[in-house]
Amino acid sequence: MKQIEGMHDIFKESKQVFLTTSSKKGESKTRAMTNYNESPYEPMWFPSFLDTKKIKHIKENPEVIVSFPADEKGKWYKVKGKAKLAPWEEVNKDWKWWYLEWVPEEDRGKHELRYDDPFTDRTIIWIDPIEAYIGDSK
Repeated sequence: MKQIEGMHDIFKESKQVFLTTSSKKGESKTRAMTNYNESPYEPMWFPSFLDTKKIKHIKENPEVIVSFPADEKGKWYKVKGKAKLAPWEEVNKDWKWWYLEWVPEEDRGKHELRYDDPFTDRTIIWIDPIEAYIGDSK
């Protein structure tokens, strides 16, 4: 994959990135994701609840875009990738109780944070990057 000057450093600093998923019908949704990753050029991972639109979209269409602001105002670094869900054994072994501690206000009733183990309502999304480019929007 072609590397873009400045992209790696800004990605590493970005505590939040945006993940865009699309359904098989072409409906897309972009949402903020906490960034635990070091490089946009290596496989990236993101924790998630299982019962979400992004997981439904990934199961229907694994092509996703991870985006974050570029140096130039109004421009966005974008990484097109292929998403997959981690196997249950990996989620059960690697999950940290605090990954989804912050839940948007509107989702608090839907996604009650339980501290039981195993975390059967959670997953890890893995994204294999395919292409990097700069765009005008998220």
